[in-house]
Amino acid sequence: MLKYPSPERAISLVHVITAFTCCWPLPSTATKSLVLQFKILRSFLLLNALVLFLPLLYALHVHRNDAENVAKAACLTLALVQIFFQTFVCIGQYDHFQKLIEEMKICCETAKPYERDVFQRYVNKHSLFYITCSSWFYLTAIIMVLGSLLISDPFPTNAVYPFPVNFEPLRSIIFMHQSFVGIQCAAHASMNVLSALLLLFTTARFEILMTELRNVNDIETLIKSMKKYSTVRSDREVAEEVGAVRRGNRFKRVLRTRTNLLIRLPKQPFAVKAQFLTVSGTALLEVLMCSLPADHLIDMSENIMQGIYESKWYERSLKIQKSTVLMLTPQSPVTVKIKCLIPVLSLNFYCSYVSNVFSLFTALRIAMINDETEN
Repeated sequence: MLKYPSPERAISLVHVITAFTCCWPLPSTATKSLVLQFKILRSFLLLNALVLFLPLLYALHVHRNDAENVAKAACLTLALVQIFFQTFVCIGQYDHFQKLIEEMKICCETAKPYERDVFQRYVNKHSLFYITCSSWFYLTAIIMVLGSLLISDPFPTNAVYPFPVNFEPLRSIIFMHQSFVGIQCAAHASMNVLSALLLLFTTARFEILMTELRNVNDIETLIKSMKKYSTVRSDREVAEEVGAVRRGNRFKRVLRTRTNLLIRLPKQPFAVKAQFLTVSGTALLEVLMCSLPADHLIDMSENIMQGIYESKWYERSLKIQKSTVLMLTPQSPVTVKIKCLIPVLSLNFYCSYVSNVFSLFTALRIAMINDETEN
């Protein structure tokens, strides 16, 4: 029988999965020495990505008349832009992240039996999917590295350096450096797991609150529950602020990456196709990983007051009855939005997105085939 991790273990696993990003904040009790080491490591990882970013920009210039090489370089450049953008966002939101994660840990450690049952149920339901997604991201990086050994390209990327690189040990150093940057990209793609974790945690708290509302017996308990409801919504806003910015950046990267993939697929070696098909799967998973919890959050937040309605409010005091009638006023659902890009992040949006992208791909492929036929 499959043994699922505990909520605390699940949080630790997400921490390990995203370790190479240095975006997971240190605990508030960390010493100044640990904070300094953390900042130095984060700066090193940024510098490491920058060392590859500049040759990729140069490759865009050198191969500006070669559509295939431009597509590959652009794809990889956008992956590195994601590293920079995501890291700086996490730096700016460091205190918010730290507060949310510590609150999440405290809630799991001090949870009552029925609350822990809810958290564990969410872990059981979603842990396998997100572990599989993270494994796929890292597998994608490995395939990109190993694929370069089976084709004529000497390195995992087509970065161009302004100096000779075809001698040892420089060639091996560059190969190892580009491979490590690929692992960084996989780790930053796995940051979607952290976004999903925060959204699912907020959803679980809404569900716990719904259970508490069903058992309200007096006005004091009702007031306490509504204060908790206000706290949960405010925490969601912080998670949404952090997550939405990253997802907006990923959304643009996904669309461009998949378009570049289509351009490169015709008449390419199997190793090249395997590399870019894994990138394609990664792009789709990145959007899906946040769409699932966001969709669940919409349903739970919209139906939160269903709990008070399902209680025996009609048998309570007149004050509770009046409060219940007011609370049954339709509530706007909690949604994740990105202006000008995503109206509401949900499974409906994801399905329409995939449909539109594949329609675009079909049209582009037909155009390329016609162009090849004419030539």
